[in-house]
Amino acid sequence: MRRADAHAGRGEQPWWWDAVCYQVDVGSFADGDGDGVGDLAGLTGRLGYLDLLGVDAVVLAGAAGLDPSAAPFAELLGEARKASMRVMVSLDVDPARSDPGPVLLPWVEHGADGFHLAPRPDPAGAIVAALAGYPDRVVIGSGPGDWHLSFNLDLAVAGFDAERVRKAITDVFASPGSRQAWAMASRDTEQCRDDAALTPVRAMALVQLALPGAVCLRHGEELGLPGTQRVRMPWEGDRPPFGFSTAEADWSSIPADWVTFTAEAQLEDATSTLSLYRHALETRRRHPAFTGDDVEWFGAPDGCLAFRRTGTTLICALNTSPDRVPLPPGEVLLTSRPLESGELPPGTAAWLV
Repeated sequence: MRRADAHAGRGEQPWWWDAVCYQVDVGSFADGDGDGVGDLAGLTGRLGYLDLLGVDAVVLAGAAGLDPSAAPFAELLGEARKASMRVMVSLDVDPARSDPGPVLLPWVEHGADGFHLAPRPDPAGAIVAALAGYPDRVVIGSGPGDWHLSFNLDLAVAGFDAERVRKAITDVFASPGSRQAWAMASRDTEQCRDDAALTPVRAMALVQLALPGAVCLRHGEELGLPGTQRVRMPWEGDRPPFGFSTAEADWSSIPADWVTFTAEAQLEDATSTLSLYRHALETRRRHPAFTGDDVEWFGAPDGCLAFRRTGTTLICALNTSPDRVPLPPGEVLLTSRPLESGELPPGTAAWLV
Protein backbone atom coordinates (compact mmCIF):
# COMPACT_ATOMS: atom_id res chain seq x y z
CA MET A 1 0.00 0.00 0.00
CA ARG A 2 1.38 3.36 -1.01
CA ARG A 3 1.22 6.34 1.36
CA ALA A 4 -1.53 8.00 -0.64
CA ASP A 5 -3.64 4.84 -0.45
CA ALA A 6 -3.04 4.45 3.29
CA HIS A 7 -4.21 8.00 4.01
CA ALA A 8 -7.18 7.71 1.67
CA GLY A 9 -8.37 4.66 3.59
CA ARG A 10 -9.04 6.82 6.65
CA GLY A 11 -11.97 8.79 5.31
CA GLU A 12 -12.19 12.14 3.61
CA GLN A 13 -9.38 13.94 5.41
CA PRO A 14 -6.86 15.77 3.17
CA TRP A 15 -3.41 14.29 2.61
CA TRP A 16 -1.75 16.70 5.03
CA TRP A 17 -4.03 15.88 8.00
CA ASP A 18 -1.55 13.43 9.60
CA ALA A 19 1.34 13.96 7.19
CA VAL A 20 5.02 13.40 7.91
CA CYS A 21 6.78 16.54 6.66
CA TYR A 22 10.56 16.21 6.33
CA GLN A 23 12.46 19.49 6.18
CA VAL A 24 15.65 19.36 4.12
CA ASP A 25 18.27 22.07 4.23
CA VAL A 26 19.13 21.73 0.55
CA GLY A 27 22.74 22.87 0.87
CA SER A 28 23.48 20.31 3.58
CA PHE A 29 21.55 17.25 2.45
CA ALA A 30 23.27 15.78 -0.62
CA ASP A 31 25.68 17.13 -3.25
CA GLY A 32 24.65 15.97 -6.70
CA ASP A 33 27.22 17.80 -8.86
CA GLY A 34 30.36 17.33 -6.76
CA ASP A 35 31.01 20.97 -5.90
CA GLY A 36 30.83 20.37 -2.15
CA VAL A 37 27.42 22.00 -1.66
CA GLY A 38 24.08 20.22 -1.49
CA ASP A 39 21.63 20.81 -4.33
CA LEU A 40 18.29 19.70 -5.74
CA ALA A 41 19.94 17.05 -7.90
CA GLY A 42 21.46 15.52 -4.77
CA LEU A 43 18.09 15.56 -3.03
CA THR A 44 16.41 13.98 -6.04
CA GLY A 45 18.97 11.20 -5.97
CA ARG A 46 18.16 10.48 -2.32
CA LEU A 47 14.37 10.39 -2.57
CA GLY A 48 14.50 6.61 -2.31
CA TYR A 49 15.74 7.00 1.25
CA LEU A 50 12.85 9.32 2.12
CA ASP A 51 10.43 6.86 0.53
CA LEU A 52 11.93 4.10 2.68
CA LEU A 53 11.63 6.27 5.78
CA GLY A 54 7.95 6.97 5.11
CA VAL A 55 7.88 10.68 4.31
CA ASP A 56 4.72 12.29 2.91
CA ALA A 57 6.14 15.71 2.06
CA VAL A 58 9.65 17.06 1.49
CA VAL A 59 10.01 20.65 2.71
CA LEU A 60 12.81 22.60 1.03
CA ALA A 61 14.63 24.89 3.45
CA GLY A 62 17.26 27.28 2.15
CA ALA A 63 15.16 27.69 -0.98
CA ALA A 64 15.64 31.46 -1.37
CA GLY A 65 18.38 31.03 -3.98
CA LEU A 66 16.58 28.32 -5.96
CA ASP A 67 14.71 28.86 -9.23
CA PRO A 68 11.30 27.16 -9.31
CA SER A 69 11.23 27.45 -13.11
CA ALA A 70 14.55 25.63 -13.60
CA ALA A 71 14.92 21.99 -14.59
CA PRO A 72 16.23 20.68 -11.23
CA PHE A 73 13.01 21.65 -9.47
CA ALA A 74 10.87 20.08 -12.19
CA GLU A 75 12.95 16.89 -11.98
CA LEU A 76 12.57 16.79 -8.20
CA LEU A 77 8.80 17.23 -8.50
CA GLY A 78 8.55 14.49 -11.10
CA GLU A 79 10.49 11.94 -9.04
CA ALA A 80 8.65 12.91 -5.85
CA ARG A 81 5.30 12.36 -7.58
CA LYS A 82 6.38 8.87 -8.60
CA ALA A 83 7.01 8.11 -4.92
CA SER A 84 3.66 9.66 -3.84
CA MET A 85 5.51 12.48 -2.07
CA ARG A 86 4.62 16.15 -2.03
CA VAL A 87 7.12 18.99 -2.28
CA MET A 88 6.76 22.09 -0.11
CA VAL A 89 8.99 25.15 0.31
CA SER A 90 10.15 26.82 3.53
CA LEU A 91 10.26 30.61 3.16
CA ASP A 92 10.64 33.69 5.32
CA VAL A 93 7.74 35.89 4.26
CA ASP A 94 6.73 39.04 6.15
CA PRO A 95 3.26 40.07 4.94
CA ALA A 96 3.43 43.22 7.06
CA ARG A 97 6.29 44.56 4.92
CA SER A 98 5.70 43.19 1.45
CA ASP A 99 3.13 41.55 -0.77
CA PRO A 100 3.65 37.78 -0.36
CA GLY A 101 2.24 37.04 -3.81
CA PRO A 102 5.45 37.59 -5.87
CA VAL A 103 7.36 35.36 -3.46
CA LEU A 104 4.84 32.49 -3.24
CA LEU A 105 3.16 32.36 -6.65
CA PRO A 106 6.18 31.38 -8.78
CA TRP A 107 6.53 28.26 -6.63
CA VAL A 108 2.89 27.19 -6.80
CA GLU A 109 2.72 27.96 -10.51
CA HIS A 110 5.58 25.50 -11.03
CA GLY A 111 4.02 22.77 -8.94
CA ALA A 112 4.98 23.28 -5.26
CA ASP A 113 2.37 21.76 -2.97
CA GLY A 114 2.60 24.37 -0.24
CA PHE A 115 4.76 26.30 2.19
CA HIS A 116 6.27 26.22 5.64
CA LEU A 117 6.42 29.87 6.61
CA ALA A 118 8.67 31.51 9.18
CA PRO A 119 6.86 32.76 12.31
CA ARG A 120 5.39 36.02 11.10
CA PRO A 121 1.97 37.43 12.00
CA ASP A 122 -0.54 37.63 9.17
CA PRO A 123 -3.48 39.42 10.78
CA ALA A 124 -4.89 40.68 7.49
CA GLY A 125 -4.78 37.27 5.84
CA ALA A 126 -2.44 38.43 3.07
CA ILE A 127 -0.90 34.98 2.61
CA VAL A 128 -4.27 33.26 2.33
CA ALA A 129 -5.38 35.95 -0.13
CA ALA A 130 -2.25 35.45 -2.24
CA LEU A 131 -3.01 31.73 -2.54
CA ALA A 132 -6.75 32.14 -3.09
CA GLY A 133 -6.47 30.82 -6.63
CA TYR A 134 -4.74 27.65 -5.41
CA PRO A 135 -7.08 26.09 -2.83
CA ASP A 136 -5.22 22.77 -2.82
CA ARG A 137 -1.97 24.30 -1.55
CA VAL A 138 -1.02 23.75 2.11
CA VAL A 139 0.43 26.30 4.53
CA ILE A 140 2.27 25.41 7.73
CA GLY A 141 2.53 28.56 9.83
CA SER A 142 3.42 29.72 13.33
CA GLY A 143 1.50 32.07 15.56
CA PRO A 144 -1.69 33.88 14.56
CA GLY A 145 -2.89 33.19 11.04
CA ASP A 146 -5.30 31.14 8.98
CA TRP A 147 -3.02 28.14 8.50
CA HIS A 148 -3.81 24.59 7.50
CA LEU A 149 -1.24 23.35 10.03
CA SER A 150 0.22 25.18 13.02
CA PHE A 151 3.94 24.49 13.59
CA ASN A 152 4.28 23.48 17.22
CA LEU A 153 7.45 23.19 19.31
CA ASP A 154 5.68 22.80 22.67
CA LEU A 155 6.98 19.24 23.11
CA ALA A 156 10.56 20.34 22.52
CA VAL A 157 10.19 23.16 25.04
CA ALA A 158 8.65 20.82 27.64
CA GLY A 159 11.80 18.71 27.87
CA PHE A 160 11.88 15.17 29.20
CA ASP A 161 9.47 15.49 32.10
CA ALA A 162 6.13 13.68 32.04
CA GLU A 163 4.20 16.37 33.93
CA ARG A 164 5.44 19.15 31.66
CA VAL A 165 4.85 17.06 28.53
CA ARG A 166 1.29 16.32 29.63
CA LYS A 167 0.65 20.01 30.35
CA ALA A 168 2.04 21.01 26.94
CA ILE A 169 -0.25 18.54 25.15
CA THR A 170 -3.28 19.45 27.28
CA ASP A 171 -2.80 23.17 26.70
CA VAL A 172 -2.55 22.69 22.94
CA PHE A 173 -5.76 20.68 22.69
CA ALA A 174 -7.57 23.08 25.00
CA SER A 175 -6.85 26.01 22.67
CA PRO A 176 -8.82 26.50 19.45
CA GLY A 177 -6.88 26.88 16.25
CA SER A 178 -5.37 25.05 13.31
CA ARG A 179 -4.46 21.39 13.34
CA GLN A 180 -1.04 20.84 14.87
CA ALA A 181 2.20 20.01 13.10
CA TRP A 182 4.31 18.67 16.00
CA ALA A 183 8.07 19.23 15.92
CA MET A 184 10.80 18.08 18.30
CA ALA A 185 14.17 19.15 16.89
CA SER A 186 15.39 22.66 17.66
CA ARG A 187 18.53 24.43 16.53
CA ASP A 188 20.04 24.11 20.00
CA THR A 189 19.74 20.31 20.12
CA GLU A 190 23.05 18.72 21.05
CA GLN A 191 24.61 15.74 19.32
CA CYS A 192 23.26 12.48 20.75
CA ARG A 193 26.49 10.49 20.81
CA ASP A 194 25.58 7.58 23.10
CA ASP A 195 22.67 5.42 24.23
CA ALA A 196 22.05 7.49 27.36
CA ALA A 197 21.66 10.69 25.33
CA LEU A 198 19.47 8.96 22.76
CA THR A 199 17.09 7.49 25.36
CA PRO A 200 14.85 10.59 25.75
CA VAL A 201 15.11 11.37 22.04
CA ARG A 202 13.73 7.96 21.10
CA ALA A 203 11.02 8.06 23.77
CA MET A 204 9.78 11.52 22.79
CA ALA A 205 9.71 10.49 19.13
CA LEU A 206 7.02 7.93 20.02
CA VAL A 207 5.06 10.53 22.00
CA GLN A 208 5.22 12.97 19.08
CA LEU A 209 4.20 10.35 16.51
CA ALA A 210 1.29 9.11 18.65
CA LEU A 211 -0.43 12.49 18.80
CA PRO A 212 -3.22 13.58 16.44
CA GLY A 213 -1.88 15.88 13.76
CA ALA A 214 0.98 16.14 11.32
CA VAL A 215 4.65 15.94 12.31
CA CYS A 216 7.64 17.97 11.14
CA LEU A 217 11.06 16.31 11.12
CA ARG A 218 14.37 17.97 10.26
CA HIS A 219 16.85 16.06 8.19
CA GLY A 220 19.10 13.92 10.34
CA GLU A 221 16.66 13.94 13.26
CA GLU A 222 15.79 10.33 12.51
CA LEU A 223 19.48 9.45 12.84
CA GLY A 224 19.86 11.05 16.28
CA LEU A 225 21.84 13.98 14.86
CA PRO A 226 21.53 17.57 16.10
CA GLY A 227 18.43 19.51 15.10
CA THR A 228 20.26 22.38 13.43
CA GLN A 229 19.49 22.77 9.74
CA ARG A 230 23.14 23.02 8.72
CA VAL A 231 24.12 19.44 9.61
CA ARG A 232 25.55 17.71 6.55
CA MET A 233 23.70 14.45 6.16
CA PRO A 234 25.97 11.40 6.72
CA TRP A 235 24.94 8.77 4.20
CA GLU A 236 27.49 5.98 4.06
CA GLY A 237 31.13 4.98 4.36
CA ASP A 238 33.67 5.14 7.15
CA ARG A 239 35.04 8.68 6.89
CA PRO A 240 33.84 12.26 6.32
CA PRO A 241 31.97 13.47 4.36
CA PHE A 242 30.18 10.08 4.55
CA GLY A 243 28.76 10.18 1.05
CA PHE A 244 27.46 13.73 1.26
CA SER A 245 29.76 14.83 -1.58
CA THR A 246 32.47 13.52 -3.90
CA ALA A 247 34.35 16.84 -3.69
CA GLU A 248 37.94 16.89 -2.46
CA ALA A 249 37.64 19.39 0.37
CA ASP A 250 38.32 19.96 4.03
CA TRP A 251 35.61 17.95 5.76
CA SER A 252 37.08 18.26 9.25
CA SER A 253 33.92 19.99 10.48
CA ILE A 254 32.09 16.65 10.17
CA PRO A 255 32.90 14.49 13.24
CA ALA A 256 34.70 11.27 12.33
CA ASP A 257 32.69 9.39 14.95
CA TRP A 258 29.55 9.91 12.89
CA VAL A 259 30.51 6.63 11.23
CA THR A 260 28.00 4.88 13.49
CA PHE A 261 25.31 7.48 12.73
CA THR A 262 25.26 7.14 8.94
CA ALA A 263 22.04 6.13 7.25
CA GLU A 264 23.82 3.05 5.87
CA ALA A 265 24.99 1.88 9.30
CA GLN A 266 21.62 2.46 10.93
CA LEU A 267 19.62 0.77 8.18
CA GLU A 268 21.63 -2.37 8.89
CA ASP A 269 20.93 -2.19 12.65
CA ALA A 270 17.43 -3.21 13.74
CA THR A 271 17.94 -1.48 17.11
CA SER A 272 19.06 1.89 15.69
CA THR A 273 17.22 5.18 16.00
CA LEU A 274 16.58 5.18 12.24
CA SER A 275 15.04 1.70 12.44
CA LEU A 276 12.80 2.90 15.30
CA TYR A 277 11.60 5.85 13.21
CA ARG A 278 10.96 3.63 10.19
CA HIS A 279 8.97 1.16 12.26
CA ALA A 280 7.04 3.93 14.01
CA LEU A 281 6.16 5.77 10.80
CA GLU A 282 5.02 2.56 9.10
CA THR A 283 2.90 1.58 12.10
CA ARG A 284 1.43 5.08 12.33
CA ARG A 285 0.53 5.01 8.64
CA ARG A 286 -0.93 1.51 8.44
CA HIS A 287 -2.45 0.63 11.82
CA PRO A 288 -6.18 1.45 12.07
CA ALA A 289 -5.84 2.75 15.66
CA PHE A 290 -4.01 5.91 14.52
CA THR A 291 -7.14 8.01 14.11
CA GLY A 292 -9.04 10.32 16.41
CA ASP A 293 -8.44 14.03 16.77
CA ASP A 294 -8.05 14.41 20.54
CA VAL A 295 -6.52 12.57 23.50
CA GLU A 296 -7.84 11.32 26.83
CA TRP A 297 -5.62 10.72 29.84
CA PHE A 298 -5.16 7.76 32.15
CA GLY A 299 -3.87 7.75 35.69
CA ALA A 300 -0.13 7.05 35.77
CA PRO A 301 2.65 6.74 38.38
CA ASP A 302 4.73 9.80 39.30
CA GLY A 303 7.03 10.76 36.44
CA CYS A 304 4.85 8.95 33.90
CA LEU A 305 1.96 9.64 31.58
CA ALA A 306 -0.45 7.62 29.47
CA PHE A 307 -2.96 8.85 26.92
CA ARG A 308 -5.29 7.32 24.37
CA ARG A 309 -6.29 8.80 21.06
CA THR A 310 -9.99 9.50 21.49
CA GLY A 311 -12.26 6.93 19.92
CA THR A 312 -9.45 4.43 19.30
CA THR A 313 -7.56 1.71 21.16
CA LEU A 314 -4.15 3.37 20.75
CA ILE A 315 -2.39 4.10 24.04
CA CYS A 316 0.94 5.89 24.41
CA ALA A 317 2.76 5.51 27.73
CA LEU A 318 5.88 7.44 28.76
CA ASN A 319 8.15 6.83 31.75
CA THR A 320 10.45 9.74 32.68
CA SER A 321 10.93 8.48 36.25
CA PRO A 322 14.05 6.65 37.51
CA ASP A 323 12.06 3.43 38.16
CA ARG A 324 10.49 0.65 36.12
CA VAL A 325 6.70 0.89 36.01
CA PRO A 326 3.88 -1.47 34.92
CA LEU A 327 2.50 -1.03 31.43
CA PRO A 328 -1.14 -0.16 30.79
CA PRO A 329 -3.15 -3.19 29.66
CA GLY A 330 -2.99 -3.98 25.96
CA GLU A 331 -0.94 -5.49 23.17
CA VAL A 332 2.46 -3.82 22.77
CA LEU A 333 2.99 -2.43 19.28
CA LEU A 334 6.35 -0.69 19.74
CA THR A 335 8.70 0.51 22.48
CA SER A 336 11.54 3.01 22.30
CA ARG A 337 13.74 0.63 24.34
CA PRO A 338 13.29 -3.05 25.23
CA LEU A 339 10.94 -3.82 28.10
CA GLU A 340 12.42 -5.13 31.35
CA SER A 341 10.54 -8.08 32.88
CA GLY A 342 7.44 -6.90 31.05
CA GLU A 343 7.63 -3.42 32.56
CA LEU A 344 8.40 0.01 31.09
CA PRO A 345 12.02 0.99 31.93
CA PRO A 346 13.09 4.53 32.83
CA GLY A 347 13.34 6.85 29.83
CA THR A 348 11.08 4.71 27.66
CA ALA A 349 7.82 5.12 25.72
CA ALA A 350 5.49 2.43 24.42
CA TRP A 351 2.56 2.10 22.04
CA LEU A 352 -0.19 -0.36 22.94
CA VAL A 353 -3.61 -1.28 21.56
